[in-house]
Amino acid sequence: MLVRESGCGTCHVIPGIPDARGLVGPTLDQFGRRDNIAGVLRNTPDNLVRWLVSPQSIKPGDAMPDLGITPNDAAAMAAYLYSLR
Repeated sequence: MLVRESGCGTCHVIPGIPDARGLVGPTLDQFGRRDNIAGVLRNTPDNLVRWLVSPQSIKPGDAMPDLGITPNDAAAMAAYLYSLR
Protein backbone atom coordinates (compact mmCIF):
# COMPACT_ATOMS: atom_id res chain seq x y z
CA MET A 1 0.00 0.00 0.00
CA LEU A 2 2.86 2.41 0.79
CA VAL A 3 4.45 1.81 -2.62
CA ARG A 4 1.18 2.62 -4.30
CA GLU A 5 0.37 5.64 -2.10
CA SER A 6 3.85 7.11 -2.61
CA GLY A 7 3.25 7.21 -6.36
CA CYS A 8 6.12 4.89 -7.25
CA GLY A 9 4.13 3.44 -10.14
CA THR A 10 4.07 6.85 -11.81
CA CYS A 11 7.71 6.33 -12.77
CA HIS A 12 8.28 2.57 -12.36
CA VAL A 13 6.80 -0.71 -13.52
CA ILE A 14 6.23 -2.63 -10.29
CA PRO A 15 4.98 -6.22 -10.25
CA GLY A 16 2.00 -6.71 -7.97
CA ILE A 17 1.01 -3.03 -7.96
CA PRO A 18 -1.99 -2.31 -10.17
CA ASP A 19 -1.45 0.56 -12.59
CA ALA A 20 2.30 0.77 -11.82
CA ARG A 21 3.38 1.16 -15.43
CA GLY A 22 5.65 4.21 -15.38
CA LEU A 23 8.50 4.41 -17.83
CA VAL A 24 10.65 7.20 -16.34
CA GLY A 25 12.59 4.99 -13.93
CA PRO A 26 13.71 1.40 -14.32
CA THR A 27 11.33 -1.50 -13.85
CA LEU A 28 11.50 -2.79 -10.30
CA ASP A 29 10.96 -6.39 -11.39
CA GLN A 30 13.55 -8.62 -9.72
CA PHE A 31 14.78 -5.74 -7.59
CA GLY A 32 16.02 -8.17 -4.95
CA ARG A 33 18.56 -9.58 -7.42
CA ARG A 34 20.17 -6.28 -8.35
CA ASP A 35 23.72 -5.38 -7.41
CA ASN A 36 23.21 -1.67 -6.93
CA ILE A 37 20.73 1.11 -6.31
CA ALA A 38 20.74 3.98 -8.81
CA GLY A 39 24.22 2.99 -9.90
CA VAL A 40 25.76 4.50 -6.77
CA LEU A 41 24.93 2.32 -3.74
CA ARG A 42 25.42 -1.36 -3.03
CA ASN A 43 21.99 -2.99 -2.92
CA THR A 44 21.54 -3.59 0.82
CA PRO A 45 18.45 -3.02 2.98
CA ASP A 46 20.09 -0.15 4.88
CA ASN A 47 21.15 1.56 1.65
CA LEU A 48 17.72 1.13 0.12
CA VAL A 49 16.09 2.74 3.15
CA ARG A 50 18.56 5.64 2.91
CA TRP A 51 17.79 5.97 -0.82
CA LEU A 52 14.02 5.89 -0.37
CA VAL A 53 14.10 8.47 2.43
CA SER A 54 16.39 10.94 0.67
CA PRO A 55 17.56 10.07 -2.84
CA GLN A 56 18.51 13.66 -3.64
CA SER A 57 21.02 13.71 -0.78
CA ILE A 58 22.72 10.66 -2.29
CA LYS A 59 22.50 11.50 -5.98
CA PRO A 60 21.58 15.19 -6.47
CA GLY A 61 19.74 15.88 -9.70
CA ASP A 62 18.53 12.29 -10.12
CA ALA A 63 15.00 11.86 -11.45
CA MET A 64 14.07 10.06 -8.20
CA PRO A 65 12.33 12.68 -6.03
CA ASP A 66 12.41 12.92 -2.27
CA LEU A 67 9.12 11.27 -1.33
CA GLY A 68 8.76 12.65 2.17
CA ILE A 69 8.53 9.20 3.75
CA THR A 70 9.75 8.07 7.15
CA PRO A 71 12.53 5.53 7.67
CA ASN A 72 9.92 3.07 9.00
CA ASP A 73 7.81 3.44 5.86
CA ALA A 74 10.93 3.12 3.73
CA ALA A 75 11.84 -0.11 5.53
CA ALA A 76 8.39 -1.52 4.81
CA MET A 77 8.68 -0.50 1.15
CA ALA A 78 12.15 -2.03 0.97
CA ALA A 79 10.83 -5.32 2.34
CA TYR A 80 8.33 -5.42 -0.52
CA LEU A 81 10.93 -4.55 -3.15
CA TYR A 82 13.28 -7.27 -1.88
CA SER A 83 10.47 -9.80 -2.26
CA LEU A 84 10.62 -9.15 -6.02
CA ARG A 85 12.99 -11.88 -7.16
